[in-house]
Amino acid sequence: MVPKLVGNLVVETNHKCAAMVAKSQNINLDFTGPVTADVQGQINIYNSLIARRVNVIATSSDNPTEAAPTLERAMRAGIKVVTFDSDVLPAARNLYIGDPSNQAIAEAQVNALVRGLGSQNPKADIAILSSTPTATIQNVWISLMKAYMKSRYPGLHIVTTQYGNGDISQSMTAAENILHAYPNVRGILAPDSLALPGAAEAIDNLGLKGKVVITGLTDPLSIKKYILNGTVQNAFLWDECLQGQEVMYIARLAADGKLPAGPGKIDTPAGSFTIDKDHAIVCCKPLAYNKANVKKYNY
Repeated sequence: MVPKLVGNLVVETNHKCAAMVAKSQNINLDFTGPVTADVQGQINIYNSLIARRVNVIATSSDNPTEAAPTLERAMRAGIKVVTFDSDVLPAARNLYIGDPSNQAIAEAQVNALVRGLGSQNPKADIAILSSTPTATIQNVWISLMKAYMKSRYPGLHIVTTQYGNGDISQSMTAAENILHAYPNVRGILAPDSLALPGAAEAIDNLGLKGKVVITGLTDPLSIKKYILNGTVQNAFLWDECLQGQEVMYIARLAADGKLPAGPGKIDTPAGSFTIDKDHAIVCCKPLAYNKANVKKYNY
């Protein structure tokens, strides 16, 4: 199991919950990833796993195209490839375990931003703070958010898109740079687990709580402090524990040659899923948390 990087709570929750069910599926789980969001670091790991002739590589990719040739080589060597959270080119994997509907995630973030701005048809400058320029799933969400804003909230104007490189300190610095360079920014969309708390810290540091609305995707523990102090009103994610477990169930089916060759249904202990024409499934529903419920979650 190869995540984008190791060391953040979202990834560790994936790992912990995958490990909870791996033994029951007769899986020897090796969890390893780069320490920073770096596709070359992932490729180096893929190469070592190919050399070891593992049965399955399950990965959340830092780059959809650069990782693809190595994963295709893994498939030619008889290794099954399952992607989760962030996909690669379809030819380079057997199945993609997607997060909740990309459209639903995109709309939830934009709607939360609009609620925070306090107008049904706001006119405001906003910014986007993401992980890396090549992060597959973040780019999908950003594209959908832009399209949704254009059709539903044309008064929202994106002045810049910046990146924190999957690092909370770099995300904080990037957010501070945005707020210095664009003093009229009234909202930040941060669809990345480390970008959101980093940007929230920047808003606190600059004394802009209540003046700049921020929302996005991260784990509850990372953002709890900022929700409880009022810097962040709403944040979003999905059941990361369920996703980690589902990766193991799908890996078992892949290793056993039991994944359908085309669209259809698939049953696992985590539930029944529909495989679409792109050979992908949706793992779970979006999870919204705020001051009323954030204390319930411990990851």
